[in-house]
Amino acid sequence: MHRQDRKPQQNATTIRPDADDSDGIRRRVSEDGANRVAHVAVLTTRRRGSFPLQFGRDALRRPGRRYRPCITSLLRSSFAWIADDHIAIAQISCSLCVFSFAVPRMLQSMFKSPVVPGLVTAAVLVTLYWTKATKVSAKAKGDKVKNAVILPGTLPVLGNAVELAANAARMHDWLADQFAATDGEAFIVRLPGKDDMMFIAKPEHLEAVLKTQFDIFPKSEYIHDVFCDMLGDGIVVTNGETWKRQRNVVVGLFSARALREHMTPLVQKYAVQLGDILADAAATNTPLDVFDLLHRYTFDVFGEIGFGASMNSMGGAFQPFAEAMDEAQFLAGKRFKQPMWYWKLRRWLNVGDERKLKENVRVIDEHLMGIIADAIERRRVHVEEKKAGRPAALSDKDIVSIVLDSMEASGKPVNPVEVRNIAVASIIAGRDTTADCMGWLFHLLSQNPRVDAKLRDEVLSKIPKISNDRHYIPSVEDINKVPYLEACIRELLRLFPPGPLITTHCIKDTVFPDGTFVPANTDIGIALFSAGRLTSVWGEDALEFKPERFIDSETGEIIPMTATKFCAFSAGPRICVGQNLAFIETKIVVASIVGRFHMVPEPGQNVAYTQGISLGMMDPLMMRLEAVGASDAAVVDA
Repeated sequence: MHRQDRKPQQNATTIRPDADDSDGIRRRVSEDGANRVAHVAVLTTRRRGSFPLQFGRDALRRPGRRYRPCITSLLRSSFAWIADDHIAIAQISCSLCVFSFAVPRMLQSMFKSPVVPGLVTAAVLVTLYWTKATKVSAKAKGDKVKNAVILPGTLPVLGNAVELAANAARMHDWLADQFAATDGEAFIVRLPGKDDMMFIAKPEHLEAVLKTQFDIFPKSEYIHDVFCDMLGDGIVVTNGETWKRQRNVVVGLFSARALREHMTPLVQKYAVQLGDILADAAATNTPLDVFDLLHRYTFDVFGEIGFGASMNSMGGAFQPFAEAMDEAQFLAGKRFKQPMWYWKLRRWLNVGDERKLKENVRVIDEHLMGIIADAIERRRVHVEEKKAGRPAALSDKDIVSIVLDSMEASGKPVNPVEVRNIAVASIIAGRDTTADCMGWLFHLLSQNPRVDAKLRDEVLSKIPKISNDRHYIPSVEDINKVPYLEACIRELLRLFPPGPLITTHCIKDTVFPDGTFVPANTDIGIALFSAGRLTSVWGEDALEFKPERFIDSETGEIIPMTATKFCAFSAGPRICVGQNLAFIETKIVVASIVGRFHMVPEPGQNVAYTQGISLGMMDPLMMRLEAVGASDAAVVDA
């Protein structure tokens, strides 16, 4: 191929698509890059003696002259090629082949030892690849489109692996630090052997991924692989028809009527038992692991809501199951910090954490299958009685019944594995996230006495029966009288969202409304923990626990916010279907406890979060309880 046969390059440099022309970006860049790749491929088929090495804007020889080694000319030509941004990334492979062929022979003529040529060649190849990989065709995307930020500490080959390993225990805080440094802009995290992961936190980015461009950002195969042993093909990690079918089941469980007539009475029923346990601890001055107790409470509530079963977790039953759920989430979450080949090899060998995970999943399945079998039997008896004339009761509409009804209505055979997968995801959502929220809230209240006192005053002034009757549990009407209670919960969810990180995968090139370009095959990390701490969104006091930010100073009511600004429950088609139950349950429990007890943390505790699906606590949250006395009531009366 002669120089005159090559297409002129000036057309490529004029590509300037608008921000919404994302399809055109990849199409035009790919066409131009394909021509160049074909050109280099033809050159590499020439015989060695007349190898012209024509790539970039320079050539190492004129047509008709034989090849002469010239390292200076080669490197000058190569870095001119790097500067030519609009060459397609696919061309890298062909050009690296050229280097791996030509450079060692040139250096071999300069040095007797083969070690030096090898080291120099390796250094050049890594530099070329890394430099090109970080540019992402900036000119081709046009002036209105910008790249995500490459973090300053990003290393060739290793990417951000070293820095992430050093911050593994505080990963969410590390992400928040990066967003603070980039003023909330999207940034790229690179790990060896994985696709780039773009982390986002700005409301407009969340709006695009979770709502307006939802179909472009499904759950990734990687997240499915990480959690499949525990969750199976559950609603949290699936897409398409499987996700829609399972979501319809869960939506059917949380109808407005069921919430009012079935779920709220169960929340109140178990709140009485919870109050008795706390009263006994206060009377004997016995410290309690409040975080663990709240998880037992929510497990009892959701066990009866979801399965019609009495778990008696607060009484000490089902503890192996609860421990297995916690441990399995923790172990599965550790896979995020490891190369996929590493934990898959350990799983195949059945050693270390993978062996522990397998054992915990076995315990979960044994307990769940027993619960499901009991629910199926109750349903069978109920169907027979219904045929005899007894109408269906709401209490019979548990998860198992809804799943089986759905399968029968569609003509599909009952699939126990799918029932199990829905059950596991529902327990995590119904037990862990609500208990995590309450646990973190009591911790923050103990660290912020001003807010704690103000909340107690509001509760006792609006719901005085709490101080007069030990077993009185607030109604939905009662808790709706205390907007500051909801403000405290929302402020907690802003700082400590139960699901701190949501991951998706970009399946085609796209552009966010602010012009941020997202290449296909990029993993997306929706950093909700960081989103609630952006000073550009929440102000300079974003790190303070300040419930007043959610209260309208003129009306005293809760300030409405979009789901992508206050995103604790996600947004769009995957928004949490149980958020109304979560608010009711948390309000009732917190009002009942704050109105009756002061919670005093034991000194010297290390309160840190876990790296799981939800934002749990690493260690017990030990607290002593002191009954609210006459002095507190006097403050309220005043």
